[in-house]
Amino acid sequence: MTTAAMTDRTSVRAPRLFYLVMALVLSAIVALGFSHTIPFDLSTPGFPLFLAVHGVIFISWMALFVAQPALVGAGGVALHRKLGWVGAGLAVSMVILACGAILLGLWSGHLPSFYSPGLFLFRGLLCIGVFAGLVIAAITERRRAEWHKRLMLCASIVVIVPGLERALPVPDMGPNWFYFVDGAVLVLALIGPLVDFVTSRRVHPAYIWGVGTILMGQILVDVLTFSPAASMVVRVFGGH
Repeated sequence: MTTAAMTDRTSVRAPRLFYLVMALVLSAIVALGFSHTIPFDLSTPGFPLFLAVHGVIFISWMALFVAQPALVGAGGVALHRKLGWVGAGLAVSMVILACGAILLGLWSGHLPSFYSPGLFLFRGLLCIGVFAGLVIAAITERRRAEWHKRLMLCASIVVIVPGLERALPVPDMGPNWFYFVDGAVLVLALIGPLVDFVTSRRVHPAYIWGVGTILMGQILVDVLTFSPAASMVVRVFGGH
């Protein structure tokens, strides 16, 4: 038996059902948030096909995110591993399409009403950057299940931020609404470590990296958005 396999076997383990429950909770948040906007968007004349494709890929990711722990629970580990490469392809597509959607929003000036151009740019790019980094780390650690599933959970918590923003009453939260959203993201991210601690009396190191990366991304958004050079960067990217 390899050292990696022995390490994984003796690592902190959370109840298997936990990951399926979290996937369903995150998917429900996304469904609730975008149920307020999708009907209006699709009925708007000239709604970009690009954004529709972006939405379909995003929904496909969430569907796969629910299916993967369900497959493991049902004993379909072989299919889970094969579908993992489908997930990798979806992740690459999501990064590309999300970056395109951010730039399209800046160029057109059609941003959510609660966003300034600078916050929209930096928050969007850093969010998708954190997602990409965590997914790459999860794929790298795919042979160590306890690392892989925790990193993938952290990545999926990050990517639901747009849905979470629409599920919460952001317009009523004032100009600093994003701190409330970031707080909600951290609450979701800390559920995993809490479950680890309750069940095993210690937290798996994957969560140290995953939650730490999420927190660092949030701090960088603040630093960049409110920096003196922020408006110049926005203009370079075509913002109004």
